Amino acid sequence: MAEKGKPTAKVVDKDAENRKEIIRTIKGPVVARLQEVVPAFAAYDDAYGTIMSTPDLLHACLQLVRTRREKFQEFLTDIAGNPVTTDDMPLRCGRSLDQIIAMVVRSGTKAYAEKRWAPDPAAAKAVAAPAQKGLLDKLKELVGGKWSEAEQPKPSPTQGDRFYVAIKDHLDFDWQVPLIPYFAELPLKLINELGRGVTALRTPEGIAALADIGRHSMDQARKIMSDAMMREMLDTQPLAAKGVAFLGKDRYEFLHGAVYEKMGENFWEMCVDCDRLEAMEVQNAKDLEQMADWLHMISGETINQIITYLQFHQIPIFLGLAQEKLGEQTFAEIFGPPGNKKLIKMFCEKVAKTPLDPADPLEDLKRRLPDVFNAYLRSPADFEKGL
Repeated sequence: MAEKGKPTAKVVDKDAENRKEIIRTIKGPVVARLQEVVPAFAAYDDAYGTIMSTPDLLHACLQLVRTRREKFQEFLTDIAGNPVTTDDMPLRCGRSLDQIIAMVVRSGTKAYAEKRWAPDPAAAKAVAAPAQKGLLDKLKELVGGKWSEAEQPKPSPTQGDRFYVAIKDHLDFDWQVPLIPYFAELPLKLINELGRGVTALRTPEGIAALADIGRHSMDQARKIMSDAMMREMLDTQPLAAKGVAFLGKDRYEFLHGAVYEKMGENFWEMCVDCDRLEAMEVQNAKDLEQMADWLHMISGETINQIITYLQFHQIPIFLGLAQEKLGEQTFAEIFGPPGNKKLIKMFCEKVAKTPLDPADPLEDLKRRLPDVFNAYLRSPADFEKGL
């Protein structure tokens, strides 16, 4: 029990002290080292403020710390002064480099927001006319002198303040830094509703697609961000969202089950073209699986003609040799969207009409098909005339 009248010892918040020390080190010695490594930074009046409020610069500096670690090793030591060589081990401040980077990412977001929504100095000056200025100054003196700080009116939160409060708990990684300007353009409602679901997206296109979906239906945006596959779609090919919506739940699940495992991320590229998806809707899973390696490249017309003329096991042989012999560009011009309907049908018909050795028809097809594609390459015009 404390003696009467003896002052209570002040409790030291060790974490807060460490945080202050981290900030002092970054603002001072670390920025000085950055200016040595990148002399152009010395031209800035406030190098720290400029870097923190400029996402591209901040991201470059964070990458520099990771990739040129030897230049910053004196700051990356443990409590005993030993070098720390991994990003997840505690430094002398008690935090790891990963944790410090997360802290810097949030500070950079706040700095960017303050700069992005900084009030117009000209507008601020125009608020009070010269005749009113004296009265305003007197009022400020009156409030400041006669009222306690707690009773004085507080500035209203700016758009930058509201953005930072909404997003700060969902920022942890240096790869998020270049995306800060894109996050800043999202409606606050979307950030508040989806939280980490928003900051898990890795491309500007994915962020824009989510914003568009959320503008039309917040429920749909929630569903997308709660589904790992849909998040992959937004990161890989955001334009696929239109195709997924076109398919509807049942057909999407059918196609996903039929070909996603073989296609991987190319599945989302396939979903961009609604004409292709419409052609796929009426096919069976086994036929589509045979085309899986090419479905993100070929048109709906190609799918229809292949199913009409080719046998099941001929499909991958036909598409593989067409791509190999014609080359990527010619293959895309003929068989990709929108494609050349006449040539697609001609090639497929030739396969159907070619007599094959019944003892080994697939090997015979592999031998004969190159001649068909080479005939086209020798004279496209004659080939189309059937010569």
